[in-house]
Amino acid sequence: MVNNGFGIFGISKHTYPMKRMLLVFILLSYQAISQTVYQPHEVEIQAVPSGGAAMLNQFLASNVQIPFKSGIQGLNKKVFVKGVVEPDGSVTGLEIVKGQDSLSNIEALRAFGLYTSWQPATIKDQKVRQAVIYQIHFNAAALENFDSTSWSFVNYYDKKYQPTNIPKDYEYRSVMPVNEQGYIRGDIVYEELRAGHWRKVNTVPFQRKELWHKVYGEPGVDSVKVYQLLAEDRNENNFVPVLTFQDNGKLISYKEYNASNRLGLKKEYYLSGMLREVETTQDTTVTKVSWYKNGQVRSAVEYPVNKPLAVFDGKVLGAWEFNGKQTVKDGNGWWKYSVNDANRLLHEEGAVNQGAKTGKWIGKWSDSTLYYVESYDNGVLKDAHCFVNGEKITYSVKGTQAQFKGGLNGLYQFLGQNLRYPADAARKGITGRVRLSFTVCEDGSLCDYKVEKGLVPDMDEEALRVVKKMSGKWEPGQLRGQKVRILYNLPINFMQQ
Repeated sequence: MVNNGFGIFGISKHTYPMKRMLLVFILLSYQAISQTVYQPHEVEIQAVPSGGAAMLNQFLASNVQIPFKSGIQGLNKKVFVKGVVEPDGSVTGLEIVKGQDSLSNIEALRAFGLYTSWQPATIKDQKVRQAVIYQIHFNAAALENFDSTSWSFVNYYDKKYQPTNIPKDYEYRSVMPVNEQGYIRGDIVYEELRAGHWRKVNTVPFQRKELWHKVYGEPGVDSVKVYQLLAEDRNENNFVPVLTFQDNGKLISYKEYNASNRLGLKKEYYLSGMLREVETTQDTTVTKVSWYKNGQVRSAVEYPVNKPLAVFDGKVLGAWEFNGKQTVKDGNGWWKYSVNDANRLLHEEGAVNQGAKTGKWIGKWSDSTLYYVESYDNGVLKDAHCFVNGEKITYSVKGTQAQFKGGLNGLYQFLGQNLRYPADAARKGITGRVRLSFTVCEDGSLCDYKVEKGLVPDMDEEALRVVKKMSGKWEPGQLRGQKVRILYNLPINFMQQ
């Protein structure tokens, strides 16, 4: 047999090594492509924010926390950030291309890095890395009445206690000291101008509380240890926004109150420091906007004041999926979302028309077990049933809050007839509000009493005594035809006549 360089069956002895070399070349070529960072003009489809540039701009406007020192004199600047959009939609290698002051630069990198909802660039249907440059706006008005010598906000008022900046009208003033981040750091002092000198007339105490904060949307985490900064009087009137921080300094909650001490603005944050939801309260309605953990907006809804979304479904303004696809636009479309129900994850979905639920809505537990089927007509529940322990329950009202028999008037009458002002507290002229929480059980009895904010021991004990006396005098709350336990908060006022 002639040795012609081929083995048995005519297969070259060099075929396998050549295949291995070809495979190596392919892998090297793929790695080169996967590691290459392309410029926008070099790709077929450019990397873009999943929800569009407008959504990213809204995200940045909501999440950028303008450094206090940078904004004292007012700010209207842009910081340009450069990064690489990876094939998985995340952004790496962030750096400043054109910056401002160091604090603004750091904040620009922080805020931009939180957003990971990108559609990556592609070449021949293959996802590739692409460089991006984005501008972040820093806009802030100059801080009025900030005194840099005392590092305090000083506000002046006339004789009718109206704010004024005219020196000849000064009659009163308030002085609030702040730290380098612009957060309150001491008591707010109120003073009156007497014979050319400012004399202290009142003080609102500064408080730094350590507590545990309930968190949502964080797998495996129920609550975290936090500290809270606030200034309020005994009647729980808040004089500054209530700020809650994680131990690492990241903001986790922000609450701002209006002149009548009603909550006007509330922001809740993920543990990463990214905004999770914001609620804005107006006269009769609350607008709530929420975001996924990747920075993509989740939904925008509107519901009446004093009617929580858990019971009242509200008006759906818009809804988006995790990847940025909009499913409800201008109040019309398909709304699909998940909520925690008695510590279980419930998935709900159905159609909305002009913001209201319509047609058939279905709720399933996380294991796909059917929980409820509800039919709506322009937001009005028409027919509904749910399944509990194999039993089918029909109901006509989705939910009701627990309430005292006789309503609010009956509750106030009961407190007025039964509350006794402790003698020692009365002699000392102590007034204020004790805030209690308790659970209204399924049979209308009360349990799990807790003094959330007290005054002095004897007043706290009296408030607790009266509340315990109300056990059995409540109508329990209901949800989908079942009586449920409802947590209730009640302030007890002690005011001398």
